[in-house]
Amino acid sequence: MKAAEKLGICIGSAKSLVQKGILPATQILPGSPWMVPIEALTSEAVLIGVQGVVGRRPKIYEDYQHDKVVRLPGL
Repeated sequence: MKAAEKLGICIGSAKSLVQKGILPATQILPGSPWMVPIEALTSEAVLIGVQGVVGRRPKIYEDYQHDKVVRLPGL
């Protein structure tokens, strides 16, 4: 979802904002891409929602963004 990229959050977080009704989006058919109005990306509600997502990131988030090691959960 390009909207997630423009907001600086992951697709899962953007979808969560859609499901909560914070980020307005529509789908033509189930499974099709979400359509987000460009003006919605700068609305106050969306920006507050994005700040909530960013606020929940771990303190070492930036370090992991440039990490070249693939981390897998323990088995």
